[in-house]
Amino acid sequence: MENKTKLLLASALIFIISVSFRQADEPALFTIPSNFPKPTYDFSKNPLTKEGIELGKTLFYDAALSKDNSISCGSCHQQSAGFTQHGHALSHGVGDHFTKRNSMPLANLAWGNSFGWDGGVHDLDLFAVSPITNPVEMDESLANVLEKLRYSSNYPQLFEKAFGTDEINTERFLKALSQFMLTMVSANSRYDKYMRYEGVELSPAEIQGMEIFKEKCSSCHSGQLFTDFKLRNNGLKLARNDDTGRFEVTQADEDKFKFKVPSLRNLTSTAPYMHDGRFTTLEEVLDHYASGVENSPTLDPILKQNGTLGIALTTDEKQKIITFLKTLDDDDFLNNNRFSESSGFSEFKPAKKDFFAEVVDLKTVSPQTKATLQQSLAAYLKIKNALVKKNTDLVAKETESFLAVLQKMDKTKLTPSQKDFFDKINEKLAFDGDHIIEGKPFYDHQSDHFGDFSKSFYLMMASFKPNKTTLYYYYCSNSAQNWVSDKANESNSALLNNKCGSVQMKTILPKL
Repeated sequence: MENKTKLLLASALIFIISVSFRQADEPALFTIPSNFPKPTYDFSKNPLTKEGIELGKTLFYDAALSKDNSISCGSCHQQSAGFTQHGHALSHGVGDHFTKRNSMPLANLAWGNSFGWDGGVHDLDLFAVSPITNPVEMDESLANVLEKLRYSSNYPQLFEKAFGTDEINTERFLKALSQFMLTMVSANSRYDKYMRYEGVELSPAEIQGMEIFKEKCSSCHSGQLFTDFKLRNNGLKLARNDDTGRFEVTQADEDKFKFKVPSLRNLTSTAPYMHDGRFTTLEEVLDHYASGVENSPTLDPILKQNGTLGIALTTDEKQKIITFLKTLDDDDFLNNNRFSESSGFSEFKPAKKDFFAEVVDLKTVSPQTKATLQQSLAAYLKIKNALVKKNTDLVAKETESFLAVLQKMDKTKLTPSQKDFFDKINEKLAFDGDHIIEGKPFYDHQSDHFGDFSKSFYLMMASFKPNKTTLYYYYCSNSAQNWVSDKANESNSALLNNKCGSVQMKTILPKL
């Protein structure tokens, strides 16, 4: 009864607070969930308005914020993936370059006290500066972004609606983005409804998992936000990029390998896990804490108690914890149109090139060159067949074999123009091939990069024409899905996705 009374008092207080964010005859722009603490963000310095939020949302999904106008904030923070980048261990920036870390989820930012895996930004209003100016993320300057917006036909009037005049400056730009991101509140999971007495009951296994979680995990993943917002070294084995985390911000030895404790909400949608996306399943995460923690001078004391590393977890306890964690999935948050990309506009879309015009006649006569390219065809078809079977491990393995074949190309047998063309194509194939290998756990990721990989392969085969039999290039009218085949009847291939539209085919004739 005492808990119920406290809940009613808290709800009344929340109502009073939320009124301050409500316009007349409009739904609340921001409401504090009754089971959440008070936000840390100072709304008085950036009052939310409907127009400001809409402007921020438009900016969030506009590729004009990147150097080549190709990616937006929403490219690396996709709603269906809990505002992470689905299928990527490391997020990808302009030119599809690998960034250094996995995209952090964007949710409940009004309660954050620092942002990014290394906690290097302490004000949400400054958060966007880092990805915009990072060379491997959006690689743009704020000055250039503002110029693009000022000379657009739509943004001046959007800024005027949001801020009273059409002036576009850094402060307004960043505050508009903050206004939209502040509305990204995830608090409507089954767990939340259970905690708020909204008629949802958890199963016995979920309750047991919650109790085990409280005992063994809540020291770091605490409260209703499921994070204490601290930066900790959780004993991961050193990765090849030697990311030192918080140390890169402070240069203090005691901060080496410390990273932000992430929230555990929407875990089903936000794989892979950790700052470098090294774990693809929750089972792998719990296995790490149970038996994979490595000792180091900065290892968090919680993971090194009584001379024992890690957290003691039985197989049954791990499964029950995962059962509980799934109650934190918030389908409303993942599908709410308030956060979805609108049909909006962007005036900065790159012009499409005539892809087929890139084919050149290289007229190779070298038996060695023909043999290597024919071997690459056999290797390519193995990749394609592995994709059809959705065997992602095999796809990665066959891609490695393909790239190894092209490394054997005897360039002394190529003319200068052939060598120049081959080097450019080989670089593109290696780039997309590495992404296919890196995305081994994720079929969709491999399939996406296979499209670009196939374009480069088509250009190579159509230009050199080393094959003795006819090849066929299949491509979709409405998507980037395409592939090369030695069969003339693959218009219904399992490689097709639901965005393909009509399938078209082009013939690669053998050399005469």
